[in-house]
Amino acid sequence: MSAVSEITLYDRKQARLVSEQVFEKSFMQFFYGHPLGLALADIFIKRAWFSRLYGWLKSRKSSASQIQAFVEQYDINVAEVELPLHAYPCFSAFFTRKLKAESRPVPDDQRILFSPADARLSVWKIQADQVLPVKGRHFSLVQLLRDEALAVGYRDGDCLVFRLAPADYHRFIHIDHGMQGPVRRINGYLHSVSPLALQNMLAVFTENQREFCNIQTRNFGEVIQVDVGALVVGRINQHKAGGGLVERGEEKGYFDFGGSTIILLFKAGVISIDADIRQHSAQGIETLVKQGEGIAYSLLPPSSIQEIHAN
Repeated sequence: MSAVSEITLYDRKQARLVSEQVFEKSFMQFFYGHPLGLALADIFIKRAWFSRLYGWLKSRKSSASQIQAFVEQYDINVAEVELPLHAYPCFSAFFTRKLKAESRPVPDDQRILFSPADARLSVWKIQADQVLPVKGRHFSLVQLLRDEALAVGYRDGDCLVFRLAPADYHRFIHIDHGMQGPVRRINGYLHSVSPLALQNMLAVFTENQREFCNIQTRNFGEVIQVDVGALVVGRINQHKAGGGLVERGEEKGYFDFGGSTIILLFKAGVISIDADIRQHSAQGIETLVKQGEGIAYSLLPPSSIQEIHAN
């Protein structure tokens, strides 16, 4: 078992390595870094009822008193937040907060792939059907999607994993103009998505509750987005669960309280990922990114929006 004292991240803006401030650090280190804690997590913590109970506590009016301390501890920029802190009736309401419209602009260049969320990003090459994290348990696309026919098209492509820590902004947006298919749900557990869990070889992504859809995009071809629930995430909220036309930068949905993950799958030869992200991922180090921040570039000739409409 691996007990990790800190999580190392790459801060692109400062061009240096930093340490993540782990949410509920003592809890996480015990349940995901100690043999007894891992056993208890397997029996109790990963169960949906535990996350629902935790979420209920954070939805009580009395939990509003925790907002200010949370903001100070995790250095959240309140100037970006849509409402003043006193306007949030409980902690969960603040957790699903919206930001001011100008806070997360997307690039003007439509060929740039940007992050759909504030997150810690790692990129993994898909080798045949296998996704091979530097630190963590490997998994197959068939295990992830439970759809062999769909998985085949992404062999040898790119898997981008965006980990949202509890202190992050938990609303996420579409990466391009396109046609989104209906959202498919896979029931499962609610493991933590922290590196503490991944380094102990837990099958997080293929065991957790998750929802996915295919999106036929203008600039990146067909993309699969998998939104993964995690420890104390009560629900994944999808704005267009039945599918439909979507716009670049349009809000796709949001996670209720807790950490969570977004996985984007691209077919082989579609994107060129920024060198700093790829280099640090190869060392098992996630890169801090903001929603709307450029992370890769399309290698495909742009299609027309009329073709997408026709499909």
